[in-house]
Amino acid sequence: MDTQQLVEKLTDPAAYPHPVGAIDVRQTHISAVFLAGPFAYKVKKPVALGFLDFSTLHRRRHFCEEEVRLNRRLAPHVYLGVVPVTAGGDHLRVDGPGEPVEWAVKMKRLPEGTSLLDRVRRGEVVPADMRRLARFLADFHRPADAGPHVAPFARFEVVAGNARENFTQAEPHVGITLSRPVFARLRGLTDTALDQLRDLIEMRAARGAARDTHGDLHLDHVYLGTGEKTPDDLFAIDCIEFNERFRYADPVADLAFLVMDLKFHHRPDLAAILADEYFRAAGDDGGRRLLPFYTAYRAAVRGKVEGFELGEAEIPADEKAAATTRAKAHWLLALGELEEPARRPALVLVGGLPGTGKSTLARGLAAAGGFEVIRSDVVRKELAGVDPETPGGPDLYTPASTDRTYAECLRRADQFLFAGRRVIVDATFREDSRRRAFLDLARGLCAPVAIFDCVASPDVVRDRLDARSGDASDATRGVYEKQRGEWEPASPEVAPYVVTVPTDPGSDPVAAAVRALRDRGLV
Repeated sequence: MDTQQLVEKLTDPAAYPHPVGAIDVRQTHISAVFLAGPFAYKVKKPVALGFLDFSTLHRRRHFCEEEVRLNRRLAPHVYLGVVPVTAGGDHLRVDGPGEPVEWAVKMKRLPEGTSLLDRVRRGEVVPADMRRLARFLADFHRPADAGPHVAPFARFEVVAGNARENFTQAEPHVGITLSRPVFARLRGLTDTALDQLRDLIEMRAARGAARDTHGDLHLDHVYLGTGEKTPDDLFAIDCIEFNERFRYADPVADLAFLVMDLKFHHRPDLAAILADEYFRAAGDDGGRRLLPFYTAYRAAVRGKVEGFELGEAEIPADEKAAATTRAKAHWLLALGELEEPARRPALVLVGGLPGTGKSTLARGLAAAGGFEVIRSDVVRKELAGVDPETPGGPDLYTPASTDRTYAECLRRADQFLFAGRRVIVDATFREDSRRRAFLDLARGLCAPVAIFDCVASPDVVRDRLDARSGDASDATRGVYEKQRGEWEPASPEVAPYVVTVPTDPGSDPVAAAVRALRDRGLV
């Protein structure tokens, strides 16, 4: 029975031994989970992907049993056992009589919206939560299996093989989920990091640092409650059961998954707190040197896995589109972890009213920080087929023309980021919705972003506009006064990214902006 038929038959409420309503199905490239009333049933797909092999019924049963055994270490109340899926006529029965045609892991169904990922998205997580999670993780790692069968998996050749395998397996995704330049740069930086860390990795392996870890510890697998000392207040699910090579590892690799996922969801502050408390609780300050490498490795793994979903026929088109975006973001996050600050992919918006010196600042930052510049005044005239220094008529500044200009700037910024480049967009950004569109692009691709708002006194602006000639901008005093009255303040979502940069004579706007970029790790 193929996967599509199995999914169709297990969406029938009559397939279950207890009363259920509608069945909700969640799929990945390796499994299908059926949410049926108070329980969840997870079936492994008959796939062999190199790093896992579920190709036979016997192997799928074995790995179902392994999944229950291993996950009971961190969530004993969730994993209830392994049950058969049997056939009766044209129907399937879960935990029914007869010869099994499939096997499923039976789990307690967890309430929607209660994972650590959900709480992070709602802004409910505080530093104390991260410290508690760090101690929980350190307490899990300390007594975890570290026998002689585990230790070799932390040796350099295994660690290097795991990291390099990502690139071999992701090669078909180049041009789709990551660009060729990002692929090449990240592979080179990974090799450099491995060379630099070889002795440390070998030393830690020799002293038995490796543990039987979780192996897939991202935010959606962690449940962290209010601090009550109950089994269901803090637990983790869905560890890797299918490949010991991915689970037997230096504990820093487990920590790095959470650190990576917090950064992916735009909470580097929480990631830093988690890491600091973990290394303190584990008494492992020497492990800090490994964290950037393992964080990049975990991000690359996620980028690769999201790419695998694109080849699954049963996954809907909208989910594949979302997976493509997530994969692009994870690859850029991996690159940013290993790249030096002056080369990290980033998006900078330089905005402000006409005559406030934004183009001058954009050019200065481009020279100081290695940025490409997209200037809206130039783009507007390119779209109209007009020479940049030729004055434009009223048709060039209609709302429709402005919309086309910002859309093209956004498209070009997207292309630069996909290629792992650093880009400045020089435009007025008078409307907050314009700023938000670019902010959403950067956040969706996990690229650092800064918004510089250039300001100058009205008299200085008027003098600059009067003296302007031979420039792509056609702004006059009248345009300045009109836009000044229409300026929209930054919304609460945008405001944290905005840095006001004075540009009056005697100021040094480039130096001020460079300081802000340095604070963000971008120069």
